[in-house]
Amino acid sequence: MAYRFPGMDPYLEDPAIWRGFHHGLAEEIRTRLNKHLTAKYYADVEVHTTFEEVHVGKAKPIIPDVAIVAQPVMAARAAVTPVAIAEPAEIETPVRRAVQVTPVTLRAVHIYITETDELITSIEILSPYNKRGAGLAEYRRKRSSLLASNVHLVAIDLLRGGQRVGSEIQGEPLDEADYILLVNRGYEFNPGVWSDIWPVTLDKSLPLLPIPLEPPDPDVLLDMNAVVRAIYEHAAYERRIDYRQPVPPPALRQPMAEWVEAHLAAG
Repeated sequence: MAYRFPGMDPYLEDPAIWRGFHHGLAEEIRTRLNKHLTAKYYADVEVHTTFEEVHVGKAKPIIPDVAIVAQPVMAARAAVTPVAIAEPAEIETPVRRAVQVTPVTLRAVHIYITETDELITSIEILSPYNKRGAGLAEYRRKRSSLLASNVHLVAIDLLRGGQRVGSEIQGEPLDEADYILLVNRGYEFNPGVWSDIWPVTLDKSLPLLPIPLEPPDPDVLLDMNAVVRAIYEHAAYERRIDYRQPVPPPALRQPMAEWVEAHLAAG
């Protein structure tokens, strides 16, 4: 079956699919770059495993146990005076949540100088972990460090969910984009820290992304459309994705929801 979308397929964002797709992105990008890089450079995949805490359960009201205690009765007493027992109070008691620790594997593609192993370019492939909670804070620190260095930073965000990283890709008109691809050249060559940004909607193709190298060497062009289609074919995703089902969360903007429905019906 032919690939169904002009650019990114939103069904690949399904958590059951994404982990393998994320792995495939790194491998495919490395393979394509090494075919086009001169002997001066090589590309490799950096794999980093971290852990994400998932809280399970919630605090709930509980009723304390009530014990009925029989009081001893003195034999000399002629009668027993009844004792009033208060109704138990229902109180909100915090219950410690169970914490499930889940390993998260993150991947980036690095380009190095062959002779010295000096890092020249870091291609960050964002995952859901990078866009929420502790993972978002961690990635922001990493991004700030790279932006202050001479290492070129390329960010590939093919996820509609989560929070975008970087003030330059928040707000109008970029809020209308479904996906963001971004290139920041090393600080020595880009002291104003300008970003080249490719905002992409579901009805558009992914870009030819320029991957910067050590000046004066020219950029290498990475065909992101070809990358995604190759992974789709190699992993046989057409067998696993049911396009009769709704697009995985988050919900599409209304114009895109209408476009996807019409596009799939026509295909």
